Amino acid sequence: MRFPLITLEDKNSNCISIMGTMTLSKYLSLVEGAYSDQGGLSGQRAPIRTKTGLKIRGRLVEDLKRGAVIPPIVIGAVVKPGILKKLKKLESSDELVSELISADIDLSIIDGMQRTTALLEAKEDGGIEPMVRVELWLARKVESLIYRMLVLNTGQVPWDLKRQLETLYRPIVSKIMSEVKNIRVIGLDDNNRRSQAREYRSTRIIELFLAYTSRSIDVDIRERVAEEFAKIDITEATASDEFFPLFVESIKIMAQVDLQFDRVGRGLTADEGAKVKSGRDIFTSAPASIGFVVAIAERLLGTPGFDYDLSLAADELKEVQKSALSLTKYMASLDSEKLSEFVDIDTLNQMLTAKSSRIGEYERNLYKRAFLIMFSKTNELIKQGSLSPCWKAR
Repeated sequence: MRFPLITLEDKNSNCISIMGTMTLSKYLSLVEGAYSDQGGLSGQRAPIRTKTGLKIRGRLVEDLKRGAVIPPIVIGAVVKPGILKKLKKLESSDELVSELISADIDLSIIDGMQRTTALLEAKEDGGIEPMVRVELWLARKVESLIYRMLVLNTGQVPWDLKRQLETLYRPIVSKIMSEVKNIRVIGLDDNNRRSQAREYRSTRIIELFLAYTSRSIDVDIRERVAEEFAKIDITEATASDEFFPLFVESIKIMAQVDLQFDRVGRGLTADEGAKVKSGRDIFTSAPASIGFVVAIAERLLGTPGFDYDLSLAADELKEVQKSALSLTKYMASLDSEKLSEFVDIDTLNQMLTAKSSRIGEYERNLYKRAFLIMFSKTNELIKQGSLSPCWKAR
């Protein structure tokens, strides 16, 4: 039987929605790799193992054996313009499956891991071959897909902001990896620790993206984000093709500074209790990296809560890049001893030892102020020959 496709273009987010109907076997051949990798999305919910969850899924499996129809499973992918144009012209689900497989497109199960598991169990238990409805969201740019899925998921109560970003973290991180040279991203399942500059965990990249878009240092992706304004900030930010490149450039700047910090050896007072024992430790910490991107975001986009002009932000970015280049060139010209004196880890550690009931917030604020000074007073810092004023900034 020939199942026609329904193709609609979302002109607002520049995405294509293709709704198709296919046999379970064809659906599984399409998503086999993604399913075995927990949806192809780090952070995606694995098949439920709780007693209650298993009971509910068992009921769904029995319903499927009796011919129940389930809601469409949502799949997402970022594809090249040529492939997208070709997929838009297809007329049947069989053609769509064949084309997606032959083109070796990296698909991800956005919404439907539990239903896929139930379908597999129903097939194994009863040998059934139900029809599956699939909605495929395709985009030319990762920003468009991020925006589309954030809008789709914002109204779902069980999905907090962490889940939304983790579901889409792979394309975000992939873009950072492709556009920021010599960077290494450590995956969630990789037990390796950061061993040198320009190495960052994938979850840290997401955390930085969240901090950057909200222009707030008070971010913890491990907890549910209650403020709807944070969702609005991110949704509005990813709606523009001009926003994400600002974040990419900010990561590039951080990697450049990180490379120079990495050359700084152990500080004189860097005992076992010191927060920062060597230059590499600065950006190993979450407060420093968050403080850094928020400082740049605030410089480019202004104070949180106020509207921003992306054309002005682009102009401001050039000034920040200019300051960063001057600073890193100067640091690169110093030998290890002079560089250690310039970075002044000892003063940084003294400031980090201040007692506070909210030490995490204190450290993030300290680093944000420090990096704001770093990019606004670059020439003065170079002339003075020390970053000490950054660490002491109030």
